Amino acid sequence: MKICQVHPGCGIPIPPPDWGAIEKIVWEFTCNLKDLGHKVDIKFVNEINPGDYDVVHCHVANLAITLAEKGIPYIYQLHDHHAYHHGKDSYVYKKNLEAIEKSLVALMPAKFLVDYFDSDKCIYFSHGVNTDEFYPLPFNSCPTTPKLLMVANNGLAGDPTYDRKGFEYGVGLAILNDLPITIAGPSHNKQFFNSHLWMLNYPKLNLVFDTPNSKLLNLYHNHDIFIHPTMLEAGHPNLTMIEAAAAGLPIIANWEMETDFHGAWRAPRNVFDMNEGLQNILNNWDTYRNNVIQTGQNLSWFNRTNELIKLYYEYERSFN
Repeated sequence: MKICQVHPGCGIPIPPPDWGAIEKIVWEFTCNLKDLGHKVDIKFVNEINPGDYDVVHCHVANLAITLAEKGIPYIYQLHDHHAYHHGKDSYVYKKNLEAIEKSLVALMPAKFLVDYFDSDKCIYFSHGVNTDEFYPLPFNSCPTTPKLLMVANNGLAGDPTYDRKGFEYGVGLAILNDLPITIAGPSHNKQFFNSHLWMLNYPKLNLVFDTPNSKLLNLYHNHDIFIHPTMLEAGHPNLTMIEAAAAGLPIIANWEMETDFHGAWRAPRNVFDMNEGLQNILNNWDTYRNNVIQTGQNLSWFNRTNELIKLYYEYERSFN
């Protein structure tokens, strides 16, 4: 099969050297599709013409609409949480809905988005993880002083000071138990901490900025429990949550009720509920760790790409 992954055109190279969620997804699909014997190109939308490919897979709404205007059928995958945040009267929602309706099928990485867009084109299709790059250490007994980890790009809708990812809750949990916590992410996060200076007073808080992808595994392996009390994600589970699972970290997180994630404790943005989860994980360490590793393996990009190929074959005839 001859396949085109449409370059998102966001100014980030593929593969991304550090931050870049869509770019990482495009790269993982491309590599795994090639491993499965398919010919795959990554091209900008202006480089694609009708009939060039058996399947065209697009990840950005305005580029999908451009494909429709050029008469090129496409499979759409949504990644934009702003379509939910700004509501159904917003420009970003309407553009994503247009991209969905003009697609052959639209892949939603969260089940709530399937209901939210209320289109028969929408189906749930979860994210994955590269299990060659993210894997657990062979031995990991229950730590007496667990080291907490958060990995995220904070902010919302252009406001870098908004705590979408729940950094304050993670630090609150650490303070409650006198535990070390690392928060890693792009330099963009410095604007958040400049507006939440109280967090910097906690002596066991370690901030890490601009960790390259090649160093992420070391970051996971040097910690014990992953904390992710987010309030809005386009992906349930999102990429860092699955990476942490594949690296063997039990998880305390907030994610949609409709989706199971074994090896994680579901907690709303409530530090006391999160603390209950922390104690439960520590009291049942082997069970959580074994379950979370299995979850990461099940969600490997190789497995997700095998499911993607089934969809490609289902819609291939519509491209011809």
